[in-house]
Amino acid sequence: MARPKFDHKKIENNWKDKWFDNNIFAAEDFSKKEKKYILAELPYPSGEFLHVGHMLRYTVPEIYSRYLRMKGYNVLFPMGWDSFGLPAETYAQKAGITPQEAIATATKNFKRSMKDMGYAIDWNREINTSDPEFYKWTQWTFKKLWEKGLAIQQEMPVWWCEELGVLADEEVLPDPDGDGKISERGGHKVEKKMFKQWVLDIPAYADRLIADLDKVDYQESVKAAQRAWIGRKEGALVDFEIVGVKVPVFTTRPDTIFGVTFLAVSPEHSAVQELIKKAKNSSEVEEYVKRAASLSDLEKQTKEKTGVLLEGVFATHPFEEVTREIPVFVADYILLDYGTGAIMGVPAHDERDSEFANKYGLEIVEVIDEDDKVLNSGDYDGQSAVEFAETVVRRLEKEKKGTPSKQYKIRPQVFSRQRYWGEPIPLIYKENGEIEAVPDENLPVELPPMKDFLTSDDGVAPLAKDEAWLNTIDSEGKPAKRETDTMPTWAGSNWYYLRYIDPHNSEGPADPKLAEYWLPVDTYFGTAAHTTAHLLYSRFWFKFLYDIGAVPMDEPYMYRMSGGMLLGEDNQVMSKSRGNVVSPQEVLENYGADAIRVFLSFIGPYEGTYPWNPQGLIACARLVKDIYELGGRVGDIQADEETEIALHTLVQKSTRMFEDLKLNTAVSEIMIFVNHLRTLDKIPLETWKTFVRVAAPFAPFTAEELWHEANNLDGWKNENSVHLQDWPKFDENILEQTTITLPVQINGKLRDTIEIERGLSEDEVRDLVLALPNIQERLAGKAVSKFVYVPEKIANIVL
Repeated sequence: MARPKFDHKKIENNWKDKWFDNNIFAAEDFSKKEKKYILAELPYPSGEFLHVGHMLRYTVPEIYSRYLRMKGYNVLFPMGWDSFGLPAETYAQKAGITPQEAIATATKNFKRSMKDMGYAIDWNREINTSDPEFYKWTQWTFKKLWEKGLAIQQEMPVWWCEELGVLADEEVLPDPDGDGKISERGGHKVEKKMFKQWVLDIPAYADRLIADLDKVDYQESVKAAQRAWIGRKEGALVDFEIVGVKVPVFTTRPDTIFGVTFLAVSPEHSAVQELIKKAKNSSEVEEYVKRAASLSDLEKQTKEKTGVLLEGVFATHPFEEVTREIPVFVADYILLDYGTGAIMGVPAHDERDSEFANKYGLEIVEVIDEDDKVLNSGDYDGQSAVEFAETVVRRLEKEKKGTPSKQYKIRPQVFSRQRYWGEPIPLIYKENGEIEAVPDENLPVELPPMKDFLTSDDGVAPLAKDEAWLNTIDSEGKPAKRETDTMPTWAGSNWYYLRYIDPHNSEGPADPKLAEYWLPVDTYFGTAAHTTAHLLYSRFWFKFLYDIGAVPMDEPYMYRMSGGMLLGEDNQVMSKSRGNVVSPQEVLENYGADAIRVFLSFIGPYEGTYPWNPQGLIACARLVKDIYELGGRVGDIQADEETEIALHTLVQKSTRMFEDLKLNTAVSEIMIFVNHLRTLDKIPLETWKTFVRVAAPFAPFTAEELWHEANNLDGWKNENSVHLQDWPKFDENILEQTTITLPVQINGKLRDTIEIERGLSEDEVRDLVLALPNIQERLAGKAVSKFVYVPEKIANIVL
């Protein structure tokens, strides 16, 4: 009987409903199996289908989760929707529908798309951050933060528009007709203005967020990014007096205090208006401050540094023996919320200060020599800089002119938005101006349905328009008004991973016993862009939950894997304007889910960035088709020695590559083995069944079809699925003849040996040899000038 022609649509439709109607990928709470929690960042649902960028992000972690399930682990691989925030609101606005309608349609489409891709998701644990059952606990946690003094209102510089109210950075554009800014919507004038915002005091947890990086297995680059984002610096607060106004300055170099030749303050500093009154050029300074208000923080840090001298205004040095006049500048590159919003300029020992001093012709006084000794510092000359720094701080404390201090680059997280589509903040304003929290029993504070969900032209917040919702009563039964700000997109994504564990719990965010079983997340896959702010914010949120007893540990993730990006065929970021966007529906229709999955695994390491390659996709589609067609050659025969070795080599290498998350090279091994199978007239049945299990995570639809065919399984039973079978084992005895013992020399002297597989490239051998602990120890601090490899004979490192 002729083998049926390969038809990916027919195969996909045959298995998709069986898998998901029976939820065969469900995770089991409190299983006796060892757990593995594999997490992929949940998407912002918009549009009609997953885009290919989503496919790149989710395919590798999903394939890895399938492998772990076959290895015998109890695997949790969940999915949900990050529905609140600007993306959904913007999409709804453009589509002329409400955000609720947009999200309902988009989540349905995204879920269908993920099923079409065969993603092995436990859909019983699906969550949606805009579901009141979910955001009840977002509000509850915010309320606890407020009660502990970690959610506070703070004056913050924001973009203010008379017509639209407070705007986010992404809603502000350069004014094409001037130097200022305009709103993206309506083109209205925008300016910087101090505005009360709800913020979370993440700096209060800064030291713990740094110290506890020792508890996790993040890549060192991720840990470094976390530390840099927090930006802890130790030094001193030094009080300078500027014509009667006390201005504290933070410095990490108190040893350079005698080298101060100018002071610079932020245009937004609270002392500026008072200092302007005392400046001879007050109108010039006021104009400069006004211009600086139109700059974003990024522009302040990246453009040419500028300032304006406060003429006739001088600072007094804290040490009385320094009698020179210290000029004072207002400078736009000084950020208000970093440090104290003022800096002491030491141009001889700071590159930024030097650049500024040279630009404005300021004095440069060297106070530390090449041997780190103090000079030009009066009686202290000759001391070591380290000792002198301690001396300076002690003197500042004694004279009440300064204190030791730690400062952080990290700022409080702005946690309120003047828009509709977000979690309502569960606070109310009493008639006397006091604030109180909504009682737990009245949570969630639900978002009222609104068709007119944009800020009105007179700046009235969207929620303020719904008076029935706005007006409430306080704990004494007196009239009160609800907070009309909503939370940012960050709110739900700060803790969504916890809700997957217990998605329908009505008593808390999650049962602590379930959290103890499932957490921490074993591997968290996400974009590189989220290894700073999101990772930090969610770690903070989780630590707070730990502090109030809601979770049993204080770190949510054990390992973070950062993914790359999929570019257009032209090597540019995909965009409709460039015409390089790939239609996911089209590629799925033409090539099938298995081909796309294999291609996205094979394109390169997960963390890389790659252009879309149609020829690569075609080649992978051909590979899947070839695998299906090879199923027609299977017979009940014994495998020859060459086939046995090839099969066990495939299993060994694939296993190692899965453990190292190098799925692209695992696909290469499948290709090599398929080439071997093509040489056989008849493929041994047991060889074939083992191969199908190896291929199953990559091409789940085709593998399921071939597995049932090979085992003569006519009906459907959950346990018969190839995806619930054991991962195959390899036989070391069969592989012995495929490995060799390689002597390793350093400068011609034998220093170690290593077992390697035959056929490795020189680069592969070099990497293995240089990773040997004994070799690393002998090479410490020494430069390798040459690596000589005589294939399968000897390796020699030349120093």
